Amino acid sequence: MLRNSFFANGKLRQSLASVLGTNIARKSSTATPPIDSGTQKEVRHHENHASEWWNPNGTMGALYALNEIRVPFIRDGMVARGTVKPNYVNTTRVLSGQRILEVGCGGGLLTEQLARLGAQVTGIDLGEKLIEAARTHLKCFSPELSSNVDYIIEPVDQHVKTNCECYDAVIVSEVLEHVDDKVALLDASVRTLKPGGSIFITTLNKTLPSWFGGVILGEYVLNLAPKGTHHWDKMISPLDVQRILDTMNCQTILVNGSTYDFWSNTWRWINSTQMCYALHAVKQPLSNCT
Repeated sequence: MLRNSFFANGKLRQSLASVLGTNIARKSSTATPPIDSGTQKEVRHHENHASEWWNPNGTMGALYALNEIRVPFIRDGMVARGTVKPNYVNTTRVLSGQRILEVGCGGGLLTEQLARLGAQVTGIDLGEKLIEAARTHLKCFSPELSSNVDYIIEPVDQHVKTNCECYDAVIVSEVLEHVDDKVALLDASVRTLKPGGSIFITTLNKTLPSWFGGVILGEYVLNLAPKGTHHWDKMISPLDVQRILDTMNCQTILVNGSTYDFWSNTWRWINSTQMCYALHAVKQPLSNCT
């Protein structure tokens, strides 16, 4: 497996220093920081497919199918932590009373499913068209969930200013592989968590099998995802994610490998993280909102 050089070249320490400096500066300003050109490009790329977000047979079909394994992963992880009320366990409203933040919610595929389990879910994204698609689907097809879902066009580093230690869980699903500064995003995400809260991450590993299968075959041969969706330099290994979370007082308790079977449009867990992975970490009691 090719290792991410994220730590070897000292970028982690530099990024952490940048995060701390940015947080100090933000105390005296409420203005939303400008979005860099790389992030803008990623947002536009995904907004171009906003109309396809809820089509299980469209360009987002693989993402749509991912709910089959990521919803149970999140649900079971929260139950195992003991944060779910005992009388809700093994019911269809198992996440009732749980506040969840989804960072990079897109068109709301995962957001709605978690709300169906009773959770109060806030979905944030930078894409105006994506949030519009999410709100439209909620209003037209799932109006019964309206009181459980809130969609906001906002970056997580802005959201945390008024929502520090507010959530029982934060989800960063299929987002890290599109972000340059992973430290800053994870830092802000973790700060929205209550002590003892869980962060759930799903993403592609930075390996040759993942690059060949997920990008070359997936995007340019089989058209399972829009061309240009994933980039090698933005992928990250589970070990490097754990190292970042360690610096944020989060203990990783579970890492599952996963893979996508394109012929059946299904996802399944495997004993290797060479392709994709899901990670569950828990924020330890010591915290810092500043």
